[in-house]
Amino acid sequence: MSSYSNFMAFYVRFFLMGLLILWAPFLRADWMNLTGAETAQNIVEIYVLDEHVRVKLEVYIADLDKFEELVPDEWFKDSASKRPSLEQRMQTFASQRLQFITGEGVTLPAKLVLVEPRQRVDRQSAYAGMINPLTRRRVQDAPADKRVLYAEILYPFDGKPDQLKIIPPLDDQGYVTATIGFVAYHQAVPIIDFRFLGQAATLNLDWQDPWYSKFDNKNLSRHHKYPLMLYLYVEPRQVRLESLLRFTDIAELTDFSVDDSQLNLKDKRQLLQEHIKNYYSDKDTLEIDGIFFKPDSIRVQFLHATLTGLQVIDIETAMDESSLLVGISQQYLITELPQKIDSLWTFFNQRVNRIPVVVTDPVGPLMSLIDADDPEFGWQNFLKKYSDPVLHPVDVDTGWSITIPYLGETKIINWMPDEQEALKIVNAVLENVRVAFIEKDPARFSRVLGQVISSEQAKTLRKELAKLFSPRVSGGGSSSVQAFSDMQINGMRELGAPDGFSATISGSVSINAKHWGHIDARQFQFQLLLDLIEVEQQWRLADLTVIDIKVAR
Repeated sequence: MSSYSNFMAFYVRFFLMGLLILWAPFLRADWMNLTGAETAQNIVEIYVLDEHVRVKLEVYIADLDKFEELVPDEWFKDSASKRPSLEQRMQTFASQRLQFITGEGVTLPAKLVLVEPRQRVDRQSAYAGMINPLTRRRVQDAPADKRVLYAEILYPFDGKPDQLKIIPPLDDQGYVTATIGFVAYHQAVPIIDFRFLGQAATLNLDWQDPWYSKFDNKNLSRHHKYPLMLYLYVEPRQVRLESLLRFTDIAELTDFSVDDSQLNLKDKRQLLQEHIKNYYSDKDTLEIDGIFFKPDSIRVQFLHATLTGLQVIDIETAMDESSLLVGISQQYLITELPQKIDSLWTFFNQRVNRIPVVVTDPVGPLMSLIDADDPEFGWQNFLKKYSDPVLHPVDVDTGWSITIPYLGETKIINWMPDEQEALKIVNAVLENVRVAFIEKDPARFSRVLGQVISSEQAKTLRKELAKLFSPRVSGGGSSSVQAFSDMQINGMRELGAPDGFSATISGSVSINAKHWGHIDARQFQFQLLLDLIEVEQQWRLADLTVIDIKVAR
């Protein structure tokens, strides 16, 4: 029975970890490679371009003998004159070391265009030294010796091949002779994440749309392989529907067409942004608790897929349209969590036949797939322990009060709080400010924050508060405070009138932002100067200055 229990426990852990790894590309845009191939001893970067294949090769200093054809003559002393010519060596390299063979069986010739000693490119793996839960093997770190022989090699071809077979260096038994981590691109589109090139790999090339170029081996793929993805975020005061589409697909969906010859890149993208906003502004995209809603705001951004995830790019950044993604974020303001959300996606074509949908609520994300036969998706409120964020009175007693008939409790004497009382007041007031910043509707935000602060310069104070409670993140989105920790009072002084105190505090705060399937979680350290006053036996924030705020190391 014990052995069976241990087996089942291992199986459940293995199964859950497998699901986590399979779903990771959909749940986060910052993707982490578990293979360790990016820190292999030898690295090959392959770029399939219009007229040739360009290879960038980093040869580990201890593996020079396995790529001897590339070693310059001047690195040899007495035996250089006995070596074959560079042309002969490159013929050997193209036919025996790193081979590219077309679907018609033509072995591409190799031309060495650059070779020199360098230091290895730093491609540190976040999982180096850890155990891969699927392979049960330790993820390797990069070699301690950073010296490499760097080479750039061209493999020209006549006509664009539909297929390329990539063969690494093999011995007589067909085993690879060198450990090689490789990555491949077709034009500007990454075809795979870093993987090991341990055997021959066949690449099918789609010259009309490089996004769909792929290897026969399904293990050789990239994490962001779907051309269209949907993200539904259900939060206390807002619902957001975000979609990621390729440029060609959003143009087809919204009937966007412009004359490129008359516009520069910035103007074209600005026109697309306005076109998309106009397209969605009148669409009843979401049904919330039985009522159809139009979005309260729409944000459009441009992104592209990288080896580590999705990266937001500036509107003026040049990018091949084959690798360009357009992100549309539709915001719907709510006053409380709904019970049910429904939506229907209608855009499918021959290329886009299945779409991943990730729904994220206060508990976490859940993934599903939709297709043309079953295009509906949504969210049902099954939360059992959720409580709506609300303000709590901050009534820490720091004086002497008596109860007077008809007047109630009245403070007779007020005194400076001690450090423990002050910290309790600070924590409670900052928590109320955090709750206020959850509000997304401007009018509601002003009303709720007005119950927390007491200041004649409320507008200025809001800007200062936003530095801590709503810092901007990459891509122009806003983040939110999750929790404070390590709070301490560094100094205090009494305020004259009204009753209150000023305190210098320090601590840490965890902040995150969720957008485009990405959770941007960060920890900050801060130092603040606060003025807090007591109004009708309730403590409020009168002033705040951010002295320092920085990412925690």
